Amino acid sequence: MLEKLKQLLNIKPAEDNAAESAAAAGSLSGAIVRENSVYGEDKINKQKLYEQWACKDSWSLHDEGIPLLLGIDPLHIEATDDLQRQKIEELWQHANDCVAKKMLVVTNDDAPDTEWRVAPTDLYCWATVGRITVPQELSALMEFVLQTVKSSPAATPQQSKETGVNGNDALYQQHCEITLGAAVALLANSPEVCQTSSGKVRATLIANEILRNTEAWFGKEEPLLAQSAMTDLLDKYIARARLPVDSSGD
Repeated sequence: MLEKLKQLLNIKPAEDNAAESAAAAGSLSGAIVRENSVYGEDKINKQKLYEQWACKDSWSLHDEGIPLLLGIDPLHIEATDDLQRQKIEELWQHANDCVAKKMLVVTNDDAPDTEWRVAPTDLYCWATVGRITVPQELSALMEFVLQTVKSSPAATPQQSKETGVNGNDALYQQHCEITLGAAVALLANSPEVCQTSSGKVRATLIANEILRNTEAWFGKEEPLLAQSAMTDLLDKYIARARLPVDSSGD
């Protein structure tokens, strides 16, 4: 009767369950061994580390962002050696200077610097523009995020009023991207129209050139960015790229 009841309830003997559990554990262990042999344990651990942190909306610049750029788990800072601590401190000082110069955007710059928070994509873009070498695992993940999850452009009230659209509008975001793409094309192919006589780049000149021939960039659509908004957008990225800028009125 007991055996019949086990069959009806699909309950297997304890020894069968133990055997299946052992087999499953063996299979999982084998898969992990194969994965480590192909990709390398260190690479896999870093991939898992960044997958865990990439889903967060923001990082603490001091306690999380800087260590992550260096491939260090923020939760295990105490395990770092003197050389790693020195690298963390040097990169932190550099980031601190860039925040002061508006070259790195934090979400709460009115707070003490050790409490600053930064969007992961913003920190990654800052690192790449500044030619800071970041782990390949972080780079691959952030590039994927940047390509698939578009962040809303930061538009001032004046910019929104001039363009007649909300800063979160998808079309506005698209026009921002077109503007940046046009600027890159002009800097690469016609740098003389982007520079003053002294050879310094001016966002105003680039914006004027884009607006002078909008059909080439926007087709039949009217650009949603007014000249001032376009200039502000370009100025932000020119500053990040550390291009020589002419801020005079000439």
